[in-house]
Amino acid sequence: MWWLMTKARIEGKTEKLNVDLLAREYKPALLRFFRRRARQPADVDDLVQEVLLRICVRGEGRVIEQPEFYMMRTATNVWRDYLRKKKTHARDAHDEYSEEQHASEDYGPLDVMEADRSIEDVLAVLQQMPPRTRQVFVLCRVEGLRQKAVAQRLGVSVSSIEKHMIKAIAHLARNLGREKSNEDRR
Repeated sequence: MWWLMTKARIEGKTEKLNVDLLAREYKPALLRFFRRRARQPADVDDLVQEVLLRICVRGEGRVIEQPEFYMMRTATNVWRDYLRKKKTHARDAHDEYSEEQHASEDYGPLDVMEADRSIEDVLAVLQQMPPRTRQVFVLCRVEGLRQKAVAQRLGVSVSSIEKHMIKAIAHLARNLGREKSNEDRR
Protein backbone atom coordinates (compact mmCIF):
# COMPACT_ATOMS: atom_id res chain seq x y z
CA MET A 1 0.00 0.00 0.00
CA TRP A 2 1.22 3.49 -0.80
CA TRP A 3 1.86 5.84 2.05
CA LEU A 4 2.45 9.57 2.03
CA MET A 5 4.20 11.63 4.62
CA THR A 6 2.88 14.94 5.82
CA LYS A 7 4.04 17.11 8.67
CA ALA A 8 1.49 17.05 11.39
CA ARG A 9 0.47 20.47 12.48
CA ILE A 10 -0.08 19.15 15.96
CA GLU A 11 3.07 19.05 18.07
CA GLY A 12 5.36 19.35 15.02
CA LYS A 13 5.56 15.57 14.56
CA THR A 14 5.84 13.87 11.17
CA GLU A 15 3.31 11.08 10.63
CA LYS A 16 2.26 8.85 7.77
CA LEU A 17 -1.05 9.42 6.04
CA ASN A 18 -2.84 6.68 4.17
CA VAL A 19 -3.92 7.69 0.65
CA ASP A 20 -7.44 6.57 1.54
CA LEU A 21 -7.51 9.14 4.33
CA LEU A 22 -6.13 11.78 1.99
CA ALA A 23 -8.75 10.89 -0.62
CA ARG A 24 -11.58 11.07 1.91
CA GLU A 25 -10.42 14.46 3.15
CA TYR A 26 -9.80 16.15 -0.22
CA LYS A 27 -12.14 14.32 -2.60
CA PRO A 28 -15.10 16.70 -2.04
CA ALA A 29 -12.92 19.72 -2.83
CA LEU A 30 -11.51 17.99 -5.93
CA LEU A 31 -15.00 17.03 -7.09
CA ARG A 32 -16.14 20.68 -6.77
CA PHE A 33 -13.01 21.86 -8.58
CA PHE A 34 -13.58 19.59 -11.57
CA ARG A 35 -17.39 19.89 -11.67
CA ARG A 36 -17.03 23.65 -12.18
CA ARG A 37 -14.76 23.06 -15.16
CA ALA A 38 -15.69 19.80 -16.90
CA ARG A 39 -18.58 19.61 -19.35
CA GLN A 40 -18.96 15.85 -19.07
CA PRO A 41 -19.95 14.67 -15.57
CA ALA A 42 -18.42 11.26 -16.34
CA ASP A 43 -14.98 12.89 -16.64
CA VAL A 44 -15.06 14.36 -13.13
CA ASP A 45 -14.44 11.06 -11.31
CA ASP A 46 -11.67 10.17 -13.75
CA LEU A 47 -9.95 13.50 -13.13
CA VAL A 48 -10.17 13.11 -9.35
CA GLN A 49 -8.76 9.61 -9.63
CA GLU A 50 -5.90 10.92 -11.78
CA VAL A 51 -5.00 13.48 -9.11
CA LEU A 52 -4.93 10.80 -6.40
CA LEU A 53 -2.91 8.50 -8.65
CA ARG A 54 -0.30 11.17 -9.29
CA ILE A 55 0.04 11.80 -5.60
CA CYS A 56 0.52 8.08 -4.97
CA VAL A 57 3.14 7.82 -7.70
CA ARG A 58 4.94 10.90 -6.38
CA GLY A 59 6.97 8.68 -4.15
CA GLU A 60 6.75 6.67 -1.01
CA GLY A 61 7.88 8.28 2.19
CA ARG A 62 8.38 11.85 0.92
CA VAL A 63 7.21 14.68 3.08
CA ILE A 64 4.48 16.97 1.72
CA GLU A 65 4.80 20.25 3.55
CA GLN A 66 1.44 21.72 2.43
CA PRO A 67 -0.86 18.88 1.33
CA GLU A 68 -3.80 21.16 0.42
CA PHE A 69 -1.66 23.36 -1.81
CA TYR A 70 0.03 20.31 -3.34
CA MET A 71 -3.32 18.61 -4.00
CA MET A 72 -4.77 21.68 -5.75
CA ARG A 73 -1.59 22.27 -7.76
CA THR A 74 -1.78 18.64 -8.91
CA ALA A 75 -5.48 19.11 -9.77
CA THR A 76 -4.61 22.19 -11.85
CA ASN A 77 -1.92 20.24 -13.71
CA VAL A 78 -4.31 17.33 -14.33
CA TRP A 79 -6.89 19.80 -15.68
CA ARG A 80 -4.33 21.35 -18.05
CA ASP A 81 -3.27 17.91 -19.28
CA TYR A 82 -6.91 16.97 -19.80
CA LEU A 83 -7.56 20.10 -21.89
CA ARG A 84 -4.41 19.55 -23.94
CA LYS A 85 -5.35 15.94 -24.63
CA LYS A 86 -8.94 16.89 -25.42
CA LYS A 87 -7.74 19.47 -27.94
CA THR A 88 -5.29 17.15 -29.69
CA HIS A 89 -7.62 14.14 -29.78
CA ALA A 90 -10.77 16.11 -30.72
CA ARG A 91 -12.82 13.78 -28.57
CA ASP A 92 -15.91 16.01 -28.69
CA ALA A 93 -16.00 15.74 -32.48
CA HIS A 94 -16.62 11.99 -32.36
CA ASP A 95 -20.12 10.57 -32.36
CA GLU A 96 -21.13 7.45 -30.55
CA TYR A 97 -22.46 4.56 -32.61
CA SER A 98 -26.23 4.43 -32.80
CA GLU A 99 -28.48 2.21 -34.88
CA GLU A 100 -30.54 5.16 -36.10
CA GLN A 101 -27.54 6.94 -37.61
CA HIS A 102 -25.80 3.93 -39.11
CA ALA A 103 -26.92 1.32 -41.56
CA SER A 104 -28.51 -1.62 -39.84
CA GLU A 105 -27.87 -3.95 -42.78
CA ASP A 106 -24.75 -6.01 -43.00
CA TYR A 107 -23.21 -6.16 -46.40
CA GLY A 108 -22.58 -9.70 -47.46
CA PRO A 109 -20.28 -11.24 -50.03
CA LEU A 110 -22.81 -10.71 -52.85
CA ASP A 111 -22.96 -6.99 -52.11
CA VAL A 112 -19.16 -6.78 -52.18
CA MET A 113 -19.02 -8.69 -55.47
CA GLU A 114 -21.62 -6.39 -57.01
CA ALA A 115 -19.70 -3.30 -55.89
CA ASP A 116 -16.48 -4.74 -57.35
CA ARG A 117 -18.28 -5.46 -60.61
CA SER A 118 -19.62 -1.90 -60.71
CA ILE A 119 -16.12 -0.50 -60.25
CA GLU A 120 -14.81 -2.77 -62.99
CA ASP A 121 -17.62 -1.58 -65.28
CA VAL A 122 -16.76 2.07 -64.68
CA LEU A 123 -13.06 1.42 -65.29
CA ALA A 124 -13.83 -0.41 -68.52
CA VAL A 125 -15.99 2.48 -69.77
CA LEU A 126 -13.26 4.96 -68.81
CA GLN A 127 -10.75 2.97 -70.88
CA GLN A 128 -13.02 3.40 -73.95
CA MET A 129 -12.73 7.21 -73.73
CA PRO A 130 -10.15 9.18 -75.68
CA PRO A 131 -7.01 9.63 -73.51
CA ARG A 132 -7.37 13.41 -73.10
CA THR A 133 -11.07 13.14 -72.13
CA ARG A 134 -10.25 10.38 -69.63
CA GLN A 135 -7.40 12.45 -68.17
CA VAL A 136 -9.61 15.51 -67.75
CA PHE A 137 -12.38 13.45 -66.14
CA VAL A 138 -9.98 11.76 -63.69
CA LEU A 139 -8.34 15.05 -62.72
CA CYS A 140 -11.68 16.76 -62.14
CA ARG A 141 -13.80 14.01 -60.60
CA VAL A 142 -11.32 11.63 -59.01
CA GLU A 143 -8.52 14.00 -58.01
CA GLY A 144 -10.98 16.79 -57.18
CA LEU A 145 -9.18 19.55 -59.07
CA ARG A 146 -11.14 22.54 -60.29
CA GLN A 147 -11.57 22.94 -64.04
CA LYS A 148 -9.45 26.08 -64.03
CA ALA A 149 -6.56 24.23 -62.33
CA VAL A 150 -6.85 21.34 -64.79
CA ALA A 151 -6.82 23.81 -67.70
CA GLN A 152 -3.64 25.44 -66.38
CA ARG A 153 -2.04 22.08 -65.74
CA LEU A 154 -2.76 20.80 -69.26
CA GLY A 155 -2.16 24.13 -70.98
CA VAL A 156 -5.64 24.39 -72.51
CA SER A 157 -8.64 26.67 -72.04
CA VAL A 158 -11.33 26.18 -69.39
CA SER A 159 -13.83 25.88 -72.23
CA SER A 160 -11.89 22.90 -73.57
CA ILE A 161 -11.99 21.25 -70.14
CA GLU A 162 -15.75 21.81 -69.95
CA LYS A 163 -16.23 20.14 -73.36
CA HIS A 164 -14.12 17.13 -72.31
CA MET A 165 -16.15 16.81 -69.11
CA ILE A 166 -19.44 16.89 -71.06
CA LYS A 167 -18.13 14.19 -73.39
CA ALA A 168 -16.91 12.04 -70.48
CA ILE A 169 -20.14 12.28 -68.52
CA ALA A 170 -22.24 11.57 -71.61
CA HIS A 171 -20.04 8.57 -72.46
CA LEU A 172 -20.36 7.17 -68.93
CA ALA A 173 -24.13 7.72 -68.84
CA ARG A 174 -24.61 6.17 -72.26
CA ASN A 175 -22.47 3.07 -71.61
CA LEU A 176 -23.30 2.44 -67.97
CA GLY A 177 -26.97 3.19 -68.56
CA ARG A 178 -27.02 0.70 -71.46
CA GLU A 179 -25.49 -2.03 -69.29
CA LYS A 180 -28.03 -1.32 -66.57
CA SER A 181 -30.96 -1.52 -68.99
CA ASN A 182 -29.57 -4.80 -70.44
CA GLU A 183 -29.46 -6.27 -66.92
CA ASP A 184 -33.03 -5.14 -66.29
CA ARG A 185 -34.24 -6.98 -69.42
CA ARG A 186 -32.73 -10.26 -68.25
